[in-house]
Amino acid sequence: MAESPIVDVLGLTKTFEEDTPQALTVLRDLNLQVQPGEIVAVMGESGSGKSTLLHILGGLDHPTSGQVHVDGRDIFALDDEALASFRNQCIGFVFQFHHLLPEFSALENVAMPARIHGQGADAAERRARRLLGLMGLADRADQRPATLSGGEKQRVAVARALMNEPALVLLDEPTGNLDADTAEPLHREIETLRHETGQTFVLVTHTSALASIADRVLRLEHGQLHDASPTDRSVPLS
Repeated sequence: MAESPIVDVLGLTKTFEEDTPQALTVLRDLNLQVQPGEIVAVMGESGSGKSTLLHILGGLDHPTSGQVHVDGRDIFALDDEALASFRNQCIGFVFQFHHLLPEFSALENVAMPARIHGQGADAAERRARRLLGLMGLADRADQRPATLSGGEKQRVAVARALMNEPALVLLDEPTGNLDADTAEPLHREIETLRHETGQTFVLVTHTSALASIADRVLRLEHGQLHDASPTDRSVPLS
């Protein structure tokens, strides 16, 4: 029997009406399914709605209409408290800027989601150390963000996103503020994590190098998603 999709989106529409001269529809009757363990990249022009889509998948923004199921749950049927709990337990986020807490070490930042969820300190620290090891940062666990490079900070942010073993990890331009040489190791780490942990990733990027690690590449145009995966994986994405 085929596995159920981790993400199942049907008829998603998002229209912005406030603070605009006229209503602006950025997502229009959009459908999307993402299978367990899949990496899906979403590309598109600036302002096409890529980040809006990711925020709706993560329950950070509400759609105008349509349904969004994540790990079998209709997330917008949940009340605010239940949705916040679901995000903490089932969805990991990585943004363009790492948003690490400067007064805490890398280890403490990674462990934070589990501690918020009520996990004991020892168990949370053990998992945080394992994740930092997977990200190649075992020797940086006790360092505060100010002493880490840009690439290291983003890898800590990825480890933090995985802390509660979420069903879905969402990455919004995770290498957008890194140069190519710094970003490339992070691309490899994401691929490794998928194989090591079986995580499902949906990532938004304008970078063809990051999109090239995906199983599928989708382009967001005129509010809808179109398959942009090259049939020959050796051909670079435009």
